[in-house]
Amino acid sequence: MKRTDFRIHPTVSLFLGCFLALTLGCTKPTTEIGLGLQPASELLDVVVIDTVTVELATLREDSLRTDRLSTGLVGSVYVPRFGQVRASLATQLRLSATDLNFGENPVADSLFLQLRYTGDFYGRLSPSSFSVQPLADNLSFDSAYYSSWTPQTTGDEWVSPWAGAIDLRPADELILGEDTLPPTLRIPLRTDLGQTLVGLDSSTYDENASWFDVVPGILVQPLDVRHGAPAFDINSGLSVMRLHYHNDTDTSFYDFLISPLSARMNLFEHVFEGDLAVLDVDESVEEWAGTERAYVLSASGTKVRLRFPHLAAFQDSLMDVPTVLKAELVLPAEPESFDKPIPAPDRLFVLLENAEGNLSETPDEGAPIPVDGTYDATRKSYVFNLSSTVQALMKGELDGRELYLVSSRRGISVS
Repeated sequence: MKRTDFRIHPTVSLFLGCFLALTLGCTKPTTEIGLGLQPASELLDVVVIDTVTVELATLREDSLRTDRLSTGLVGSVYVPRFGQVRASLATQLRLSATDLNFGENPVADSLFLQLRYTGDFYGRLSPSSFSVQPLADNLSFDSAYYSSWTPQTTGDEWVSPWAGAIDLRPADELILGEDTLPPTLRIPLRTDLGQTLVGLDSSTYDENASWFDVVPGILVQPLDVRHGAPAFDINSGLSVMRLHYHNDTDTSFYDFLISPLSARMNLFEHVFEGDLAVLDVDESVEEWAGTERAYVLSASGTKVRLRFPHLAAFQDSLMDVPTVLKAELVLPAEPESFDKPIPAPDRLFVLLENAEGNLSETPDEGAPIPVDGTYDATRKSYVFNLSSTVQALMKGELDGRELYLVSSRRGISVS
């Protein structure tokens, strides 16, 4: 599992340059080398500002859109200093072929939900039990779904009562008799449910719309606490519900797919502890304003608001501001953030609130110098280039819009 828990050094280093405007406190060159190569009117002096105050606050990430993602998560993880994270998956199961005919006197032999591992997992994996229940209402591929949504189910449990706890092996091939499958979680479902499926009217399988009227989708949830959360491929059609059956003349199987066209979404629940417990205890508290520590957690956990309150001081009496040559935000991470099995992520993002209140790219995304945000092991810090963003803040172009620090994989990981 991955985690971000870092102590923020509350400063941002700004390297400011301005054209020859002495009222801004710029200094003239101390050497004449190279002066003949550039007109005096185009000379650029540089002022170095060591630090500028950063104000930070940790907020709950409560409106993260998690539909149409490539990776699904199912499991339960304990994250030190954050608390408990529970991940579930809601998805449609699409027909792999229409006009299905199970033949004369079809009999269901077995039914399994097979979820293809991606290889990623979070926490220490232990044998786990799962719940698979059909949704009560249809999903829409064109609708937006968020991580805090609570889908309604019929209450009918599809997992076989004899399933027991299943070993989680995201790196091991699955051996089935003479067949070998890539790493796959195989959850046994009730055989009588399979018999119901082969006995449905053939018109049910004419198209996905008629199939969804019978089975709108499923909700897959963990039943255990702190048994780990593996990641699954939910975008390639390799995760399926597989029905094995035979009829009077043949033995075969049929797959119901979690495909790129399936409406699907990751759902997350959090129980915070420590500094963040106040976010659960008091609904009126929307943020934790730590002065020395801030918390970033993916899985729709927490984000950090960044404010630079004194940038307006760089404006002169004519409302002019210096040209920002470089603005570097340095966020040191606490050493224990990288302790296994919960190492911090390799990268964080700084995002800007847009006019609709959603998070989007900062002005630096289109700048020549990349924003970066990767962890610098030498400096033991996450380092960001925010030159264009700071310039816009100085000019007042981003008034009323907040900056946030978030995990780079906030909808598909516990990091």
